Amino acid sequence: MKKILLGFIMDGRSGGLDTYLLHFLDGVWEEGMQIDLLTNHADPQLKQQLKRYHSRLFEIANLKHPLTQFRQVRYLIRKEKYEMVYLNISTSMDLIAAFAAKSAHVPRRILHSHSGGNDCESPLKRVVFNTLQKICRPILWRSANEFYGCSCKAGYWMYPKKIVDSENFHVIYNAVDRGKFVWRPEIRKEVRQELELGPEQFVVGHAGNFCYQKNHEFLIRIFKEIHRKDPNSVLLLAGHGVRMEQIRKLVKKEGLEDCVRFLGWRTDADRLFQAMDVFLLPSNFEGLPTVGIEAQCTNLPCVISTAVTDETKITEKVTFVSLKDSPEVWADAVLAYRKNDRNQVTFYEEAKRYSLEDQKQRLKELVYGEKEQGGEHE
Repeated sequence: MKKILLGFIMDGRSGGLDTYLLHFLDGVWEEGMQIDLLTNHADPQLKQQLKRYHSRLFEIANLKHPLTQFRQVRYLIRKEKYEMVYLNISTSMDLIAAFAAKSAHVPRRILHSHSGGNDCESPLKRVVFNTLQKICRPILWRSANEFYGCSCKAGYWMYPKKIVDSENFHVIYNAVDRGKFVWRPEIRKEVRQELELGPEQFVVGHAGNFCYQKNHEFLIRIFKEIHRKDPNSVLLLAGHGVRMEQIRKLVKKEGLEDCVRFLGWRTDADRLFQAMDVFLLPSNFEGLPTVGIEAQCTNLPCVISTAVTDETKITEKVTFVSLKDSPEVWADAVLAYRKNDRNQVTFYEEAKRYSLEDQKQRLKELVYGEKEQGGEHE
């Protein structure tokens, strides 16, 4: 029996990383394979969801209790005798479980980077976490013998340059269901009617958690310029998060209440994209934003921050703008797509790497070691 320990998952519904881990399970699991997961909080609904794979969910201490986490993970590995530990992480500070796996002499210890920055609400906390990231980054890689990232940029965030530039680093791009995320003009009409959007209105859209990473304050400043230049413009904001009320107040302060729609948490992003005319993503950082790939798959033009990796671009209708540029520059980039024809889009060859089929193949290669594997790092 092939035994794999997979980490870390939250509740199965908390964004890109959880989605990736569930895709991993669905893509590689087969009878006779045991894949268990680590979490800091065992969600009952997720436990139920994992039963179809016969997977167990093990709750361990968070990073506030590093020694406890180390002992728990090492004990679990020794007890269950996992031959592979595959840790999906967002910061190099998350190194405790990796060193526990090394201490337990797990043959294959795999790290996978899923971010490009620290998402902390407090500026002071960000400074502290960024400092810890720099301290831990040269240490983390010594715990593993295989390295992955959701993009090259995510790799450079997590590992030393010598690792990312080596044959022992590989990229597995976040997959998108191309059958679900596709341009559907008939759905566009339906959703715009649901949202009471007129055919003449220019709709700018965004989907993402209200947090530091997604940079909603700057997004609102951009939209203020868009609306000044085009009074028929509307902004759709899908998502929730700690900054939601703060952004509501900002919208009210800027006098934009009549043209900014807060849609809340949505599970129908594929439908919402149909109603939009441009997707706006001024993120402070990203590993690789799946939402940007999904938007492009529906033939939607995108205006994205240069803080986001250019690996995100899979059509010619993507404009990258620096966060150092003014809101007016951003607004002009968005408004340049006002007369865009969504029936005329050219997808680059790179779009294939975001397919579920390609990801499934890459995941099987990861599990069965079909890629050339590296040796021990001491």
